[in-house]
Amino acid sequence: MLKHPVSRRKFLKDAVSVAAIGTLGSLVVDRAYAADAITATEWGGSYIDEVQKIAAKQSDVKINWQLYSGGAALILPKIKATWPNPGIDLVAGWDLSMQAIAREGWAEPVTVEKVPNLADIPKKLLIKDGAGNVINIPRTISSIFWFYRADKAPFEITKIDDLLDPRLAGKICFPAPSINSNIQMIGLALHRGGDERNMEPAWDFVKELARSGNIGRVATDGSDLSNSISSGETCISLTNSTGAIEMGRAFKLKNLNKMDPESGFRTFLYQEGWCVLKGEHADAAFKFANFAINAGNNEEFNRKISGIPVNIKATTSDEVRPFVFNSEEMDRYIYIPDWTYVSEQANAWMKRWEQEVMPLL
Repeated sequence: MLKHPVSRRKFLKDAVSVAAIGTLGSLVVDRAYAADAITATEWGGSYIDEVQKIAAKQSDVKINWQLYSGGAALILPKIKATWPNPGIDLVAGWDLSMQAIAREGWAEPVTVEKVPNLADIPKKLLIKDGAGNVINIPRTISSIFWFYRADKAPFEITKIDDLLDPRLAGKICFPAPSINSNIQMIGLALHRGGDERNMEPAWDFVKELARSGNIGRVATDGSDLSNSISSGETCISLTNSTGAIEMGRAFKLKNLNKMDPESGFRTFLYQEGWCVLKGEHADAAFKFANFAINAGNNEEFNRKISGIPVNIKATTSDEVRPFVFNSEEMDRYIYIPDWTYVSEQANAWMKRWEQEVMPLL
């Protein structure tokens, strides 16, 4: 398991260089008879649309899709409460949730024998559990960063301290700690001399922000954020490259993903993928995941969700290239936190938010 943020930065930097050159609702895929059936979790929007299209290309595995309501990490307590029979076979997630699954020992080990197309995925993207077993099947590289609608912002925003400017009264859509794994506050901590292990500077900043009246919406999921920004209720928040590209097609956005570190705006790099949970349907889950990450499917899926493909035989779309970082840019703009530590703080951070920040809003 990856435990040190420096090695994690190098791990993703190398991977990008190769790759780029709780309530659930169900959607069932209706197709002709399939030999195996699995239950898989997925994000909504373009994610579920595109993964269903890929699933429709094959007939070996029938899939019952369960959609996330809120962040992917919210599925973890449900799995824990129902383990060893969670009723889920294939879990979509990202660094934080996959690290948590590795720590709990829920994942079936991934091998090239089970997932032959793993041979075309950079090894540096593979997450291991405490026993040294690979537990993830990568599919996308992305990043999260601040952005704003240039047509709605009252002035040009160039530094994180601008969030306190009274001209932004009610114009900030601030994500709750339950989404983005609270990297929005980790960024505030970095700006004021802290980090994920020293969050007091971030709590001071966000309380000041709450008192200012500049937070007009607290987002609890991606739909909250996109609806608030799209409607013009608020004009600045954080998003990933997928969200930035999709909203950028309709609005004039300023993406703050490659800003001088002294500005306080930092970009956080992460990967998305799947974990196959231990159980009787593991082989079928591996079969579908292997099909989904072949070069053609991985390229198509990421082109449609505006992500960076992980299969080295796939190509990156022109639309995504502004969100790809070379080695020099990785060193300058990117911060990769200790995801294992961050995953352990989720409940405590959310509780503190509810007790100390929400009353100020």
